[in-house]
Amino acid sequence: MQITKVVGCILIILSSALMGFYYSGELKSRVNNLKELRKLIVLLRGDIRYGNTPLPEAICAIARRHEGVFKGFFARVSEKLGENSGSTFAQVWAEAVNGELIQTSLNRKDKSGLVQFGENLGYLDKEMQLNTLDLYLSQLEDEISDLSKTVKEKSYLYSTLGIMAGIFISIILI
Repeated sequence: MQITKVVGCILIILSSALMGFYYSGELKSRVNNLKELRKLIVLLRGDIRYGNTPLPEAICAIARRHEGVFKGFFARVSEKLGENSGSTFAQVWAEAVNGELIQTSLNRKDKSGLVQFGENLGYLDKEMQLNTLDLYLSQLEDEISDLSKTVKEKSYLYSTLGIMAGIFISIILI
């Protein structure tokens, strides 16, 4: 009977510690996803500004060149824009955000900001598109810098809280 309690306590501590490490990893992954998104938006801005590339073609070019987490997202936007289904750019963009970015570590706030960015991007002339891209890039920079300042502390906090919660639950159950 005693061995069962010890094994149960070890399993509880291990599982809660792993949960803390999981949330810590998700936070770090979110920062990396935001940095990757920033890089892609800079590429999109460069294609539009210096290559005079129309928005659908610039998105298609990014989908072909990029091999990261957002490849499926840009590929889907490019594919839907090529179909000429009668949907607006904002609808296609929002559908792709909600459908393709499930596996990323972006939170609800990041996704809603990305949807809002798509609403402002699709129907404007070149200068307004560039201004919209610059505004979204500055918002991404602010979010990345805020997260980067606190990621180390929060990661440590999540890991420690996971372990401590497991120990606390084990003590209560004994």
